Amino acid sequence: MAKLLNVFELSEALGRPLRQIRSLVQSRKIPFYKIGHRSLLFDPSKVEKALNAFEIPAVGAKSK
Repeated sequence: MAKLLNVFELSEALGRPLRQIRSLVQSRKIPFYKIGHRSLLFDPSKVEKALNAFEIPAVGAKSK
């Protein structure tokens, strides 16, 4: 099992703002584990996979 990260560590690892991570959690677009009342933990590989599913190709990009 991969090391689980808290929201601050995930933000730093992905290079995305903390506000964006919290928005993705609220809209349930990334998987997370809720520990206790307020603590969230993330598996970085599962989060990356979820984010790649929402990736939109650039305009004008040719598909292979």
